[in-house]
Amino acid sequence: MSTARESIEVAVPARVAYEQLMHFENYPRFMSGVMSLAPIDDSTAHMVLDIGGNRAEFDARITESRPGEFLCWEATDGPQVIEALRLEPMADDMTRVIAELQIDARELMPAEEHAVEVLNRRLKADLKGFKRFCEEHAAQPQSRQARQSATTTPATTAASRRSAGSIARDIASASGLTHRTNERPNLGVPPTGNLGPMQHNEDRIMRARQSQHHGEH
Repeated sequence: MSTARESIEVAVPARVAYEQLMHFENYPRFMSGVMSLAPIDDSTAHMVLDIGGNRAEFDARITESRPGEFLCWEATDGPQVIEALRLEPMADDMTRVIAELQIDARELMPAEEHAVEVLNRRLKADLKGFKRFCEEHAAQPQSRQARQSATTTPATTAASRRSAGSIARDIASASGLTHRTNERPNLGVPPTGNLGPMQHNEDRIMRARQSQHHGEH
């Protein structure tokens, strides 16, 4: 058996990285050399891989898992292939992913002396792909939320303005302060002490007549 080990830091919590690893259908999106993959059930899938230019076909099954900490899958038939992944939580929702890949190089690789080098390159590429996949997937909900906020904020603001205007009109109507458009409000008869111009003219005429009447007598 030839063994390769690599690690990488991924900007997602350990539980998120673990959930992505638990779904075999995600593997073609980050694992190099996947020629085809067909899920059989929640923990088993049929894989066809290209390993160092050689075709490997087998059923893979998750044999051990600890949520947010560890996952191991291996081939249940065909060549011996085992991959174990350990997750170490770090600060700021970062996770270190440590992968160990074991393959029967004598069966899959004609030049066994170069097997470890080939596997290390393959494993490093897989981890880089996994980092990109996890971080892009984690950013998608935030992008959707930002787009949704940008499209709904103007409508929400307009609705708030309309609501505020309606409330103001309702209050004014209940207080008797509103009137129809282009209609001057009826101010009523001015109270005593606040006489209009017509009333002042009538008072002057009455005083002039009284003065004339007294002069004749």
